[in-house]
Amino acid sequence: MDYGGSAEDVDAGYLPAQDSFVSHAGADLCAELRGLGTRAGFDRNELLLLVDRPSDHVLLIERGFVKVQLAGNGRDLIAGLYGKGELIGEQGVMESKPRSATVVAHTACEATRIHHRDFKEFLRRHPELPLVLGRIAYERLHRADQRQINLASQDVPTRVCRQLLAWGQALGERTRDGVAISGLSRKDLAQCVGAGEATVDAALKQLGDRGLLRTRRLTFVLPDPHLLHGYLRARPIT
Repeated sequence: MDYGGSAEDVDAGYLPAQDSFVSHAGADLCAELRGLGTRAGFDRNELLLLVDRPSDHVLLIERGFVKVQLAGNGRDLIAGLYGKGELIGEQGVMESKPRSATVVAHTACEATRIHHRDFKEFLRRHPELPLVLGRIAYERLHRADQRQINLASQDVPTRVCRQLLAWGQALGERTRDGVAISGLSRKDLAQCVGAGEATVDAALKQLGDRGLLRTRRLTFVLPDPHLLHGYLRARPIT
């Protein structure tokens, strides 16, 4: 969904990744990769990968979104949100190192699981793919750096607005009441913007009082995303 404005108005640090492994590698190679694995479904908040565990497989996300979590000071921080077409866990497999982060189903999702030996053999048959994976790793690092800049340079209300707009753009569904973002909690939002739940609740109340947001269980509704976008642009630079 396009709210108008420039890419800076809804930072890349808040949006799910746009250039997936599938878009880089191509449909034919990805079909071959899928043939090496098995497909499985995961419920919301179900664990897909656990930090420090052996890297014994990779996951190709087929449906839904997963979140990469890093342990913070007393609370987990969502380092990235990845959806359909993304390959997860490949760096640990390629480097034969334990998992560096925990991956959890952000929404109900499906993924193809490929054993590490099959994945390494797949890479040997296609020597161009490590370069593709290197570009993806660079893009992820850039996005992670942008998120850290956001956390350091923007106040919580600004981060909340940007995250809601990004979710609306990537995950929102147009309804009679506005753009509905379903399946996500206030805790999810707090983890994404790196703030305490009480602070995030205060920002949400402020938006609700202005008529820019409605909330119900596991749902955020933006009555008019363009108005929220305009409110964000009018906020003092922080």
